[in-house]
Amino acid sequence: MMAESYAGPNRMPPVSPSPPPTPTGAMQARRFVHRLRTEGGTPARDGWAIGLGIFVGCSPWYGFHLLICWVLGRLLGLNRLKMYLAANISNPFAAPFLILLELQVGAWLRRGRFHALTVETVRTTDPWTFGADILVGSLVAGAVLGAVGGVATWLGLRTPDGDAYFPALVRRAADRYVTTSITAWEFARGKMRGDPLYRTVVMGGVLPTGGVLVDVGCGQGLMLALLAEAARDARAGTWGGPSSPPLFDHLMGIETRPKVAALAQRALGDEANIVSADARTHPPRQCRAVLFFDVLHMMPFEDQERLLTTLAAALEAGGVMLVREADAAAGWRFATVRAGNRLKALLFGNWKQTFHFRSTAEWVRCFARLGFDVEQRGTADGTPFANVLFVLTARIRASA
Repeated sequence: MMAESYAGPNRMPPVSPSPPPTPTGAMQARRFVHRLRTEGGTPARDGWAIGLGIFVGCSPWYGFHLLICWVLGRLLGLNRLKMYLAANISNPFAAPFLILLELQVGAWLRRGRFHALTVETVRTTDPWTFGADILVGSLVAGAVLGAVGGVATWLGLRTPDGDAYFPALVRRAADRYVTTSITAWEFARGKMRGDPLYRTVVMGGVLPTGGVLVDVGCGQGLMLALLAEAARDARAGTWGGPSSPPLFDHLMGIETRPKVAALAQRALGDEANIVSADARTHPPRQCRAVLFFDVLHMMPFEDQERLLTTLAAALEAGGVMLVREADAAAGWRFATVRAGNRLKALLFGNWKQTFHFRSTAEWVRCFARLGFDVEQRGTADGTPFANVLFVLTARIRASA
């Protein structure tokens, strides 16, 4: 259900000055966590912290990961909290798949063949063989995953010279998640700083102003949180971007996962309406802008066409739809995106997940059929990914 009106930013009434609160155990704990979170302090050191944390998390020394991260972080001057968070790649949900990956990698490296996934293999294989395979496989898998995570973190945290406003905007948007969980908080910070799409949408002049914006597949609402913070700054006269940010009357997110949708709603409060539904069955009725970021390839071709057609009809004349998808014709750069999607599906247990990518040319033909004027923008900005941002403008229909 779409809200009828937009509730602006929370306005707190003035309060009388009061003495500083007496430190409590909870406040001291927050300060301690803050000190742990901010130690290290540079993109390079954070990259090393994440990379080594992932490497430790892939090791089979379960029960000792916290101690190893604490000692390594102290010795190397790295962020111990981030190391341990990264080490939680071996959480109860992902650990079975990670162990299976390490077991098979170790078997292939040691003997040139994989283990058969049968009960007979478990019965007849020496436990020492399994242990040696996991140990060898964990070193290789941990090194590869750690290198990818560390480099991605370093690339994402680098800040252009003289550009201090956008990281500050990201920090405030990410702080909305501090009361939900540390994982959601850190993910928000890393994702919004590391993915150049967020800067493009908020500062690139690709969105109109006014009306309703709908983020399809909004996840935990990161883009909506960033837009809400940008709107606050614009209204307060503290906006520091190169051009005015897009200001909407109402922000709406659609997310199929109820728990993630609830997290987004907690972070955004009354500044957005988050609907836990599938946009294919619960599309918005009217909107000025629509966001489709890394969503369409999760649907069959027929559903892609049907949903785009529905939302094209709901889009106001002159409205804008932003679509980001990987270019299936981009060779190894597309292979990087596809491998990342597949790895994510495996780690989360979605073994049957299918993906339906298209080339840039195929997307352009699809959008043209639906009556859009199409502009293409690359969103890789130094990353190895083959992502393309399509800025689709609804053609003004001639009046009858």
